[in-house]
Amino acid sequence: MTKHPEEQLSAYLDDELTQDERKEIEAHLETCESCQELLEAMAVNNDDLVQTFSLIEAPMDLEVRVMQSIASEEGRQFAGNGRILALLLGLLTLGLFYLLTGAIIGKLIHGWSKLAITLIYASSHFILSVPALTGGTIVLSLFILVTSFISLRRLLQTSAS
Repeated sequence: MTKHPEEQLSAYLDDELTQDERKEIEAHLETCESCQELLEAMAVNNDDLVQTFSLIEAPMDLEVRVMQSIASEEGRQFAGNGRILALLLGLLTLGLFYLLTGAIIGKLIHGWSKLAITLIYASSHFILSVPALTGGTIVLSLFILVTSFISLRRLLQTSAS
């Protein structure tokens, strides 16, 4: 075996290899010191882990807490199904409301848009009929235009440099 079987050493320690694979690893270990050291280090780590976990004891009420947690999770799943049902019923209600009142709502929207257009038309005629308002509107428009031009020029100068 010319390449190092580093990935298989853990399986070798855990007796998870077939007989042929095990023989190949053992033959390689006879000649390769680096793999022998790695295998020894892995064995020490395994022993340390086993020792550490053997010192840890589960709390006395662990089983009760786990069972309570499972029961509360099942309750949450049932509540989640109820939320989906409530959402579907709400959407169904909105759909029925739209079918029953769709024509009325459409007419209301159409009426409000006509009113807005009429108010804009009337205000523009009112502004044009009063000379002071017309002049003020023109001055304000020019001021906005010049300010926009200056701001755009500054922005382009800073981005160019």
